[in-house]
Amino acid sequence: MKGGREPLIIDDLAAHDSTKDMEVTKDLGGGSLIGVPIYYRNGDNYGTLCGLDLKPFHYTQDHVDLFKAMANLLGNVLELERANTEIESLSVPIVPISDEVAILPIIGDVNEVRTERLMERALAESAKNNLDYLIFDLSGLVKIHSQSATNLLKIGDSLKLVGVQMIVTGIRPDLAIKAVQASSDFDQIVVKSNLQQALHWIGYSLIKT
Repeated sequence: MKGGREPLIIDDLAAHDSTKDMEVTKDLGGGSLIGVPIYYRNGDNYGTLCGLDLKPFHYTQDHVDLFKAMANLLGNVLELERANTEIESLSVPIVPISDEVAILPIIGDVNEVRTERLMERALAESAKNNLDYLIFDLSGLVKIHSQSATNLLKIGDSLKLVGVQMIVTGIRPDLAIKAVQASSDFDQIVVKSNLQQALHWIGYSLIKT
């Protein structure tokens, strides 16, 4: 086992030195316990997979191997979940420009799940950092479905409710056509050709020194 920790096996809780005087043992009236630690791949311990019987029981090596296999499987599932969470976080990177302005560059494909993630992150970060403007840069967008395009542009409605102006830059002709076909309402957002125009509209200017 990683970290040098072996499974904990107690065939009789009422007779074992470490558990016989515990209140939980008295409440249960005895029993047996097997516990196998669950690890991430980097060696961090997530917790312990436990099996409890209300009467004394002798755990064989087959039982121990089964619990180890289940703990390893759970560790792999947790690792995948953690990796997926990290990927989702990286796929919605919000880059601060100033105390009031931030950019959210959208790169790759956008589906309904990612659109929901974009809305959640945009609202959370805007409220957390007291933003006045959030620029969605779509110049790196590769593919988006019509409904996702509509929902993406509707994020401006939600941001408006928390006092944030949504600005969209880098919108391509195909995305514009999808949005128009879906009768999207652009009243809550500002559309600019590129980032420089967006910053200029806010009141920022780029000066070469």
